[in-house]
Amino acid sequence: MKNFFKVILLLLFVSFSIQSFSQIKFQAGVKAGLTVSSIRQNFSGDYSDWELDNPLPRLLYTVGPCFDISFSDMISLQPAFLLTGKGTGVNVKEEYDADKGYDRWTVHFLEIPINVAFKFKGFQAYAGPFVAIALSGKNKWDIDFDGESDSDSESLKFGSPVDIEDLDSEYDFLAYHFKRFDYGLNIGAGYKLGPILFSAGYSLGLANLTPDLNGEEEYIGESFDPKDAKRSTGTFSVTVSYFFGKWKE
Repeated sequence: MKNFFKVILLLLFVSFSIQSFSQIKFQAGVKAGLTVSSIRQNFSGDYSDWELDNPLPRLLYTVGPCFDISFSDMISLQPAFLLTGKGTGVNVKEEYDADKGYDRWTVHFLEIPINVAFKFKGFQAYAGPFVAIALSGKNKWDIDFDGESDSDSESLKFGSPVDIEDLDSEYDFLAYHFKRFDYGLNIGAGYKLGPILFSAGYSLGLANLTPDLNGEEEYIGESFDPKDAKRSTGTFSVTVSYFFGKWKE
């Protein structure tokens, strides 16, 4: 008799699982939009003087395939694979006492957000984590000092730890070296009109992008800790997503 009830319970569980799975709906699309990004700084101790007083945000981009996996009319999972630009800039007049110009950092990430969306009559609110890997980056500047121009660029270097013997100075380390991986949290809202989803949100980076160091030198400090030079991303985004075809069950 006990085995009979076990079989009945198993059949009920399988039946419920099949029914639940059959209600899942899948849709694929493409997302594109603009980002307003900055690399936040929190320097302390010997490195407090290196912190920018008023870092400037960068207007950049995000684009890539996106998906909506709906478990009901009200809840869905929304992963995506996005090429996203993040960065920051410097107010050269305030920071460098320059006449004019710019000093900008740009990092190109492959970003994978996995959001849970709550839907109601076209409106959506979403939240979830993201992970990202830096693909490339560059620091570009063009600054005028008393009529003389200093213009150049430097490719950013990704990885941790960094061998201190490879560094020319503290500035070399803090300006051009970053950890490759970022992660954090997303939050936002949107409205879906037919196959088009309009969204706005914010991504809070939780990773410290300052690498660890191998070795010791006087100019970097014998007890350097990446926590003394925290750098993390913060990104506002406005996007439009277009989903292809009809729902597939």
